[in-house]
Amino acid sequence: MPRIKSLLNGEASNVRADIAREMIKLGVATALDPLDTSEGEGSRLPKYQPAAVPEPSWEVRVHNGAQGTKTLCIRMTLPNVTVDYFGLPVDANRRHEWRGGGRYLNGFGREVPADIVKLYTRQHKENPSLRGFGWTLPPGVSTGPSNETQSFIQKEYDNAVAHGSVPYSGETKVIG
Repeated sequence: MPRIKSLLNGEASNVRADIAREMIKLGVATALDPLDTSEGEGSRLPKYQPAAVPEPSWEVRVHNGAQGTKTLCIRMTLPNVTVDYFGLPVDANRRHEWRGGGRYLNGFGREVPADIVKLYTRQHKENPSLRGFGWTLPPGVSTGPSNETQSFIQKEYDNAVAHGSVPYSGETKVIG
């Protein structure tokens, strides 16, 4: 649809092509350049400008749990989100890699600054009472023979699948 400016009221508008030609022929309108923004301010979208990526703030602090437990953590704060890491200091920047990509396993989705990891490591060593349960089993978790048997069966099955000796049938059976 061509853009025209009416000479009767000075209004710029988009009209059907056949109507625009007739109005211009009759001398009651003039054609406007489609890229002209002098008429009808605000009718065009602003130029794209990428948003600035916010920089997180990092701190090592003591997290107060719901049951009154206190746990040492690394906290990342962005304008609208806060994420805490409670794991071992050596795993703070652990990364899982695969061909074509990878990801951090700390829950932040990015690398923790080295000075924060160093501070967290020192605090973690100095305060054993503030260490979380990220690397120990909580009380009541079974480590009995049924878990060991299931683990053994799963490892055997995974090994058979990896070597192509288990055809896919749509069903899985555990024998034993």
